[in-house]
This record gives sequence, structure tokens and C-alpha cells, in this order.
Amino acid sequence: MKRRGFRAYCERDDLQTALEEFQNKLEIYYVPTYSDTGKISYNGITDIENVGVNFHGSHIGNMQILVFFKSTECQWRTYQFKSECGPKTRYTTLCEENSSYICIDLNGVYQRNAIFPTEINTMYYDDKLAKRLYDELRRIFRKQAVKVVNGTYICPKAYEHRENYRFCTIDIKSPPEYDLEFE
Repeated sequence: MKRRGFRAYCERDDLQTALEEFQNKLEIYYVPTYSDTGKISYNGITDIENVGVNFHGSHIGNMQILVFFKSTECQWRTYQFKSECGPKTRYTTLCEENSSYICIDLNGVYQRNAIFPTEINTMYYDDKLAKRLYDELRRIFRKQAVKVVNGTYICPKAYEHRENYRFCTIDIKSPPEYDLEFE
């Protein structure tokens, strides 16, 4: 199993531009990694609320989606967990039956003063469909990026507003020494 991944600092417009180009080139759909309401999917990135927004001030746990070709059916599984209201059922797409996808950990601007990188990766780069999805999206980000710093793409709007943001790599509470630095 080969893994590939890259990161990109993007504002909402940057992310929408890249993902709209992606979905115009390939017949794809998006699914969340978890759902409390059952099996759901999105045909376009504009159908997903709050793209390009970071809610938690951390690079993890924001919003993770999987991307599949329309010719590939996403498999779902259910599991039970305890909540304060009692046992609940949750749905997930993170299961062994799925391997022809890429994962996008959507991030973006946090409280107008920090920006977190969106991470795109696949654990199944040796799968020809996952490889095609990954390579095409990376090509789009590479073309769109204004600057590349340590292998991380800086998209146009994020770069334009760079004076307003901390380019956080880990957490808003992390010291600024951990931030991505560039001119």
C-alpha cells in the first residue's frame, strides 16, 4: 500500500476554484467520513457547507470528505456508540471495502486571524483510480499555487491576505515558531 499526500493553504475561494475545476475534469462525488443521518453524498463542492472554514483552531478534526469516481460505489458501515442520550448509531465510509478514493481534510480560515492547511491524501496510491484522482487534484493545486514552501502549496487568496494570518501547522495554541514561515 503506497501513501501520498500534500497540503495547501487555501481560503474558501481558492478551495472552491480548485475543487470545481477537479469536478469539471472528472466525474466524481464527495462523501463525508462520518454521518449521523445515514448515507449521504454530494455531487459538487458547493453543496458542502462551510468549505474553507476551520472551526476548532486545529489541523485535525475539522471536516473530512472522501472523493470517489461516480463509477465507484462508496460502501458504508454502521457502528454504535454511547452518547449522553443513550446509544446512537453512526455511519462511516472508513471501511476496508473502500480503496479507490482520495481523502480531503478540509481546513481554512480560523477566526479571521489564522489559516490551517487543507490536506489531500490517499493510502491507496497503488490503486489506479485513487492514483488518477490524487494526481489530477495535485496537478490542479500545483498550477493554482502562487508559492510552494516546504512542499506546501500557498493558494492565491491565502497569499494575498498573508499579512492577516498566522499560517498554523498544528494548533492555534501552538507557539508561533511552529507556523509556516515565508516571504
